[in-house]
Amino acid sequence: MAGKGEKMAESKNGEHGQKIAYEKIAEMGSGLVIARVSADSIREQDINARIMKNEMQRQLTDNIKKRGQLESLPFCALTHDGERVEIISGHHRIRSGKDAGLKDFFVILDVSGLNRSNIVAKQIAHNAISGFDDQSMLKELAKLMDDVDDMIESYAGKEILEVPDSEIDKLLSPTLTFDWKNIVFAFLPHQIDDVNALVEAIQKFAPDYVGVADIEAYKSFMEALAKYQEFANVKNVGAAIHAMTKTTLQQIDDSGYNDTEEWVQLSSIFGGSAIPKEKAERIKEAVEKMVEDGLVQKKRRWQALEVLADCYMAGE
Repeated sequence: MAGKGEKMAESKNGEHGQKIAYEKIAEMGSGLVIARVSADSIREQDINARIMKNEMQRQLTDNIKKRGQLESLPFCALTHDGERVEIISGHHRIRSGKDAGLKDFFVILDVSGLNRSNIVAKQIAHNAISGFDDQSMLKELAKLMDDVDDMIESYAGKEILEVPDSEIDKLLSPTLTFDWKNIVFAFLPHQIDDVNALVEAIQKFAPDYVGVADIEAYKSFMEALAKYQEFANVKNVGAAIHAMTKTTLQQIDDSGYNDTEEWVQLSSIFGGSAIPKEKAERIKEAVEKMVEDGLVQKKRRWQALEVLADCYMAGE
C-alpha cells in the first residue's frame, strides 16, 4: 500500500492499457483515499442526470477563482482496469474548476475496483439521496450576510434575500436592512450619436449619482482599481474604492485645502509640476526650516512660496 504522497503509477493517462497516475494524500479505509489527480486525468460520465443553469455554473466558476481551490471534495472512482478516473459526484465542480484554471484536484477516490454498474448506481444515489432546504431557515441565514460579494457568492435567490426584482437586476443588491447607494460611471467617446438613448439606459438603474468621463480614462481607471486591489489585498471592489477615496481625501487634507477659498494648480503658475532633483532638495530643505520656524503651517507648505513672494516684492 502506498504511503502519503506516494505516486501510485507513473504512466500517462489516456493511453490504452496504461494506468492512471495519482498522488495518495490520505487513507480513508474501505477502499477510499483522498488523492490529488491531474485535471487531464479526470473523465466526466457520458450521461449525467444532474443539470445546472448556465448562470449558476458561472457563479460556481467565479467562486472557485476567488478561493483558488474547491471547497468540497468531488467523489471519483478509479475504474477496475485502473485506466480511468471517472467522476461519480461533482461534475459541475470539476467543470468549473477546469474553467477557473485548476490543473489538479483533491478528490475522494474509490480505488476498490468499481465496474460500470457499480459506478452508475453510486452516481444515481449521490444525485437522488440528498436533503432539501428549509426556506424559512434560509431566509434567517441570509440575514446574517452583510456583504454584497457574500450574497453573490451564496447564489441565494431574490426570494431568500427578500430584495425586489428591480434591485436584484442591479447587482444582487443587499437586503433593505441597511443603506446603500447606486453610482454609475459612464465612459463616453468624444462624440456620441444618441444622447437620449444613453440617458434612457442609465435611468434604468435609477442611480443616485452619474459620473461622465472620457472613454480614454476607462482603461487607466480599471487598471488603477485592479492594481490597488492587488496591492492592498482587497477583493471587494466597494472596499477598494472606499480605500482609494480615503487616500485621496487624506492628500487633500494634507495640502490644507478648504472650500472657502478659490484654489489653482501650481502648474498653471510655473507651467509644469517638475523641477531638477538638486533644486528640489534645496527647496525642500528651505521649506522644512520654514515649518520648524513657524513661518508656514505643516499642512500648508505652499505658504513657503507666499513668503518668498512677499520677501521678493518687498525688496528683501
